[in-house]
Amino acid sequence: MTDWRPDLQGSDAPRYIAIADSIAADLSNGRLSPGDRLPAQRQLARALGLDFTTVARGYAEARRRGLLSSQVGSGTFVTDPNGIQTAKGSPHGSLRVCPPDFSMNLPPEPQDRTLVDRMRSGYSALSGDLMELLRYQNPENWEQDQLAAARWLEGVGLSPVPSQILFASGAQAALSTILAAITEPGDQVACEDVTYPGIRSLAAQLGLELVGLETDEAGVLPDSLQSVAASGRLKALYLNPTLQNPTTKTIPYARRKELAALAEKAGVPILEDDAYGQLCRKAPLPFAAVAPATTWYIGSLSKCLGSGLRLAYVLAPNPGARWQFTRASRTTQVMPSPVMTALATRWIEDGTALQLLDHIRSESAARQKLAATHLHGQDYLSDPEGFHLWLKLSNGWTRPALVSQLRNLPIGVTESDAFTVSGVPPERVRVGLGGPADRKQLGNALETLSQTLNASPAQASVYF
Repeated sequence: MTDWRPDLQGSDAPRYIAIADSIAADLSNGRLSPGDRLPAQRQLARALGLDFTTVARGYAEARRRGLLSSQVGSGTFVTDPNGIQTAKGSPHGSLRVCPPDFSMNLPPEPQDRTLVDRMRSGYSALSGDLMELLRYQNPENWEQDQLAAARWLEGVGLSPVPSQILFASGAQAALSTILAAITEPGDQVACEDVTYPGIRSLAAQLGLELVGLETDEAGVLPDSLQSVAASGRLKALYLNPTLQNPTTKTIPYARRKELAALAEKAGVPILEDDAYGQLCRKAPLPFAAVAPATTWYIGSLSKCLGSGLRLAYVLAPNPGARWQFTRASRTTQVMPSPVMTALATRWIEDGTALQLLDHIRSESAARQKLAATHLHGQDYLSDPEGFHLWLKLSNGWTRPALVSQLRNLPIGVTESDAFTVSGVPPERVRVGLGGPADRKQLGNALETLSQTLNASPAQASVYF
């Protein structure tokens, strides 16, 4: 709604306060809705006959109340008026409104007020232990957290001994710690030829040679792994085996057994990044269950509960590996956040985590159906239980042109370049269906994507 104009005539408040009050009032009466885009500040200043500074202060006041969210290069958008995106109990809403980073793959955020209130209640309950949670923690005292973690990992078919579970500040921190423990600069690490960008960044940072393995619809080809392992230089095999980012593929059980047997024979540990495993109700058993003595298992919470919950549960293949991880962890991250660890434990123990997971599962399925409707006829890979898809471009579209064209949409569109380890990046993009956008906003964005794909770049250039 870029033509929105506030009525300031009846207000005795300073003009900037009146602007913020008008946004709140129009949210209440339905004239504005969450996700609506407001006019640019200079545009509104001209329309109201005010100076730019006044309007800028008005928008800043509205952001302070949690009514607006600004995205660099995209504009200013109305946020939720019912408290889902604002601080409960605060007369001015949230003091911290952060736009989402759509370059990341975000899970759908809950819109149900009851669930959000339950999540907040668990977070608020931590305040009773605040001082203890602000201290350095001794890992030997994390028995309660390990018991909760073991209970959570049962959801993917694992039955770990609680005392053997390790912690990291998210999957990326876990990967960094493991690689620091088991590799040296110049070592080879293998992965899918199109893979999670985080492993590419870590390999570059640690001076590792990342080798992309050939794949088919079932994942890494055994012959490709065997060929690379024959050199004797391979130190680890990285896999994102369930709802893979970005291709959405899940490695079937038979292929997992075959790859695990080859890795075990070659003495190559498997780094199993199971970020999406909890989303898949009928996923094959993890590599950590197929070959526990060969596998480093990483079960993070960012995709199945919330991307800001930076916590991962790690299983090492043997006691010596656990000791290596603990030692390296002190260097790479000191310790995982006690606040995040305690919050995850509370949510698991009181059932909030499972309720949130069920929401993300059902919402992801609904969004995949929405995508199938709007993108009918397009060539893409997806999974009903995931919240991203792998879209093939046609009609003259290139990756940079499409990403630039869609830069203002409330969905993440990421070029294949970020994921490609070897060869020429395919003309594909990853499309994220999660984040704070509701289904109506997502449907509008997908319709824009569809219309854009059905036009040629020359025809669509009028919209730049």
